[in-house]
Amino acid sequence: MKSIRFVLFIALLQIAGNIDAQTEYYAGTSQISIEPDQALLSLHLGGYGLPRNGRFTLQWTSLGSLPEAVSLAVSGNNMYIISNNELLRLVPENQSWKWEKAGPAEGIISVAGAEGKMYGLNSNGELLETSLQGTVKWKKTGAIEGSVITLAASEGFLYAANKEGAVWSADLSKKKPEWKKSESPAGILSLTANNGILYAMTNEGFIYKYELSGGDVKWLMMAYRNWETIKEDINHIAVFNDRLYGISRNNILYIGSHRSEGNLTSRAMAIKNGNKTVVIINIDVCGLDDEFTGIIKEEIFRKTGIPGSAIFINSSHTHFAPVSQNWLTWQEANQRPDSIYLNQTLRNGLISSVEKALVSLEPAEIYFGRGQTDIGYNRSLKDHPELYDSAVDVIKVVYPEKNSESYLFIAACHPVFSTAGTLHYTISANYPGVARMLIERRTGTSNSLFLQGTAGDINPRDNGENIAGEKLANEVIAVLKRPMEKITGSISFFIDTVNIPITPWSKDEIIAYKEANISKSGDVYAEKNVKWSNLMLKYYDEGTMPQSLPVYIQTFNIGNWKLVGYSRETTTEYGFGVKNLYPGKLVSVAGYTNDVSSYLPTRKHLEQKNYEGLDSFFWYGSPAVFPPDVYDIILDDIKRLSR
Repeated sequence: MKSIRFVLFIALLQIAGNIDAQTEYYAGTSQISIEPDQALLSLHLGGYGLPRNGRFTLQWTSLGSLPEAVSLAVSGNNMYIISNNELLRLVPENQSWKWEKAGPAEGIISVAGAEGKMYGLNSNGELLETSLQGTVKWKKTGAIEGSVITLAASEGFLYAANKEGAVWSADLSKKKPEWKKSESPAGILSLTANNGILYAMTNEGFIYKYELSGGDVKWLMMAYRNWETIKEDINHIAVFNDRLYGISRNNILYIGSHRSEGNLTSRAMAIKNGNKTVVIINIDVCGLDDEFTGIIKEEIFRKTGIPGSAIFINSSHTHFAPVSQNWLTWQEANQRPDSIYLNQTLRNGLISSVEKALVSLEPAEIYFGRGQTDIGYNRSLKDHPELYDSAVDVIKVVYPEKNSESYLFIAACHPVFSTAGTLHYTISANYPGVARMLIERRTGTSNSLFLQGTAGDINPRDNGENIAGEKLANEVIAVLKRPMEKITGSISFFIDTVNIPITPWSKDEIIAYKEANISKSGDVYAEKNVKWSNLMLKYYDEGTMPQSLPVYIQTFNIGNWKLVGYSRETTTEYGFGVKNLYPGKLVSVAGYTNDVSSYLPTRKHLEQKNYEGLDSFFWYGSPAVFPPDVYDIILDDIKRLSR
């Protein structure tokens, strides 16, 4: 039914200019959750290169006590433990767990289930097996290696590991399986496997994962005992029904989950005038790159006929969402987004939010208002406190037929605090999420959108998402209570590319830079510099060193309101520059739009060689900083095009 409604809507959209000449605008809003599925077990949060071990989302919740356990395994629809030389089957009962005897397990130190069988390992490295149908009778089937202490099974293969950094695999379909040895993290206590991924728990509290699909794949950390969100001393793990379970040394059974405030969303506002429709998207991620947003826009165009230049994708830049773009100079676990989270959760969230907003289009009146806030300050240009855009732009959409409203608001400030304690490891939309929630609660509305402004060099004044969110929500509501200017007129939309010439370092300069950093093992900054050097040398070796960097400028003219979106982490002066081109006009400026692939500094940042003007380019894996006149090049182009 939903798909039929959507097809009918698209047909109506194509002839919408002839339907209701008396209605100037139609508008619709939506929100779709982009919270990660629990089956993803644990994800790395983006935005910070520290701590060195990373910021993972996993937390443990107790399910109660068990008998003393020496191994944990899964087979079919059951979990099993070895306890006091017996194989026990764990059964959920009334929100707790009970255990029942499944059979003997004399001398067995580890078990793994596969295809109706249970494989066992004894302390001599001997491999045993039994059917789980009927009476459990163990029989010896071979041997692995005397140092092996744990087993796991997945998709017809059996895996074994020791504490010394070795893992073995064997194809169970063979009559005489051959064990192949490879490297693994040291100190492994427990293995488990699920959906083509092998997981390992170490004696230092680290959990690693390894994709079994082959290729140049490494063991990647996915959680560790950080003493904030994970304090439990887990020594056995298993994946059951796509959820991670663990047993601690004191025999408590735990289930893993993402630690989250539950407020990550993709939100969309569609506005139509005549035969033109634009869509503004607010998504709670640190950033997206242009390759991914291009794919999203192309799919939206195929489904709706709305061109990419009419789709405005703004990242809120929260530093508390799972990694959503490549960070190739960061620690390995943080370098790439989880492919399922990116290509399913985020992709579906973006596209579904647009579809839902389009289906909900209603006759609407649109109003603009502006307030002021002091939630931020210029963190880098301390001698220029005036370089902070305190404007809070508010769009009010009124639906006369439904007697309801929805809102969009724009402010400029990094969503980065607080990093204290458990908050540093908690999924959160940060202050934009708090502001949206408070606005909706206090106005009785839903689906409010936040757009991130030119916040590249702006940090919060207050150390806490609730303080900044409260301040921002209060100002938005104050603007809504004052007279606002009605928006009237036609819609137009554009997206332009300004290619900025750059001067990459020479190959000799890069080699020298790498040599100066390579001996500083354990130093996150030096390790970043080495990774950057390797990335640049690869460009030279492949003949692909970029000679320019694109900056995208998107412009929506919705009647007498102009919305301009810069790509990259746009610093404050770029917003002032655009607003100064249109004195007395209703102009709003956002950064972080369509592509967040570096900072966008001005001459001041570049001359001071501060974070925005120099070091950030190494973190982003950029081939060079922008030239000193980058601001002039971009503003001259915007002025010339006069969109």
